[in-house]
Amino acid sequence: MASASAQLIPLQLGLLAENSEQRQALKHLVCGAGHKVTVATLASEADAALLASPVDAWLIDIDLTKYTAIEGWLSHLQQPVIISDGWELQPATDAYRLWVRRLQAKLRQLDGQINLLQHPVGATRDLWVLGASTGGVEAVRDFFSALPPALGIGFIYVQHIDSGYEQSLADMVNKYSHYPAYPVLHGDVIHPDRTAIVASDRHIIVQDNGTLSVSGDVWSGPYSPSIDQVFANVALSHGAHSGVIVFSGMGDDGTSGARLIKQKGGCVWVQSPDSCVVSSMPDEVINAELAEVVATPQGLAARLAQHYAERV
Repeated sequence: MASASAQLIPLQLGLLAENSEQRQALKHLVCGAGHKVTVATLASEADAALLASPVDAWLIDIDLTKYTAIEGWLSHLQQPVIISDGWELQPATDAYRLWVRRLQAKLRQLDGQINLLQHPVGATRDLWVLGASTGGVEAVRDFFSALPPALGIGFIYVQHIDSGYEQSLADMVNKYSHYPAYPVLHGDVIHPDRTAIVASDRHIIVQDNGTLSVSGDVWSGPYSPSIDQVFANVALSHGAHSGVIVFSGMGDDGTSGARLIKQKGGCVWVQSPDSCVVSSMPDEVINAELAEVVATPQGLAARLAQHYAERV
């Protein structure tokens, strides 16, 4: 099934700029991020009626010290607001290019921020990543089949598989688990008791607020999707509230990311090699002395349920 939280239509943004040149630059960046500009005005021309325009979010790039009335208006806004400082930078400078990159990153996160506002359940606090390759689909199926419902944690499933098969993986998880799955879309919120499926041709970044930024960027390294990169990203975003399980697979994808998970206080578990179709991936994690739990898929499910029962 498709995620109900994904933004499927462009967001409507209001722009408040210091000067006409900056207004044009902001329009270009907003449209380049896939959003639409509904209102675009200069700070010197803004009035109460204009600032009350119905938009999804505001992008403000002005010298706030000069406009005390606007600063007061901002404190009462209900929509998300991006405050920027590009107005004082000279185009074609390194500082300006850095500002552009930072603003582009903020615009990519905007869908997730709005989704969080629209879904009061919020994002999961505890996030586990399931990494698998050859033989992993069956192992993950057995894991989910044995996992009891309502543990209150969210999952990301990263499987080495050809592009276009993510919906098949979601269908499998939905058939055998209590944790409804969906191929991730940009802006999705990772809710507790849900499973996000990562596509091989869509690069993801897990934000600190539990939302997903998805792009068509190529995964770096030999594996698509990259288990190492997702592990490392989740280690930074969720720290001690993260966990990873390395299932059956060929190669060493996951070992480097698992090391960072452990450094940040998260859990590193693996499928027992004798229960794997190909044990290379779990073997690498075990040989690196990172694995805290080694068990069959059913045993991993039982240990995870016990782990959260003990924490409660």
